Amino acid sequence: MQIVVSADIGEVGPTDGKAVTCHFSPLYRVQGIIPWLLLPLAFVALKENRTPEAAWILVPIALLGLIYSAVMRIFQVTSGSTVQLNVIFAIIVVGFSLIWLSAERIGNRNRFVTFLLATLIYFGFLGVNLLSRGFGKDMIAIASLAAVSIPAIIFAFIIAVLSSSKTFNAVRFVIYVGAALFGSLLIILLAVVFIFYPPQNVPVTARITEALIASVFCSLIYYAGLLPFLVMLFADPFWRRRFEAVSGIQTRIAIEPPPQMKIP
Repeated sequence: MQIVVSADIGEVGPTDGKAVTCHFSPLYRVQGIIPWLLLPLAFVALKENRTPEAAWILVPIALLGLIYSAVMRIFQVTSGSTVQLNVIFAIIVVGFSLIWLSAERIGNRNRFVTFLLATLIYFGFLGVNLLSRGFGKDMIAIASLAAVSIPAIIFAFIIAVLSSSKTFNAVRFVIYVGAALFGSLLIILLAVVFIFYPPQNVPVTARITEALIASVFCSLIYYAGLLPFLVMLFADPFWRRRFEAVSGIQTRIAIEPPPQMKIP
């Protein structure tokens, strides 16, 4: 690609400057697709995903993708911001999907081990995005946001699972996830703000207010992104079994056989 600076400077000099040639790697145009390739790989590599039922997870991904594209067009987001938002969308949505596509491998274990493995999958997908796109300033900023968001999402599910261990109700579980997501994100943001950015001529109340506003905004967006997956997990028997494997919660009430009648 050649870039030529053009400006009318009168008799001082020519209108067009000297052409500058920029060379891009052949992988530049496809580097954003590389992390997405892990999604079809999960269907091919894991035999338990080679079923039509497993493909239902593509529905919430496609739905969120359509909503995301519509929002980007409505607000006419700049190209630079679009690239950054595309990455964070892929990290949050595809990373979350990979956890459930791996549910039978990481589930049916001790809950601590299961959620630790889920966290590793999420951060592993973040690492793939970093490796494919490089470690530029913009990518580091995106990775920092994802590194704050991923633990908040995992903690939200842990809290919701522990709160629903005895008696499970799908609506109550969804509410728990939303409340815990906001609380977890707020605590993490406050910790980051006061540890890495100590107040300097800024009132503590102002810092807390900023973290509170950011937590409300981000948690609402993430919650809206998680809802289609939660509906799928509870509505479809195939995915409900995977939810049970990861959470260790029995979502269905066991039906006991009627007592046998004694014939005198």
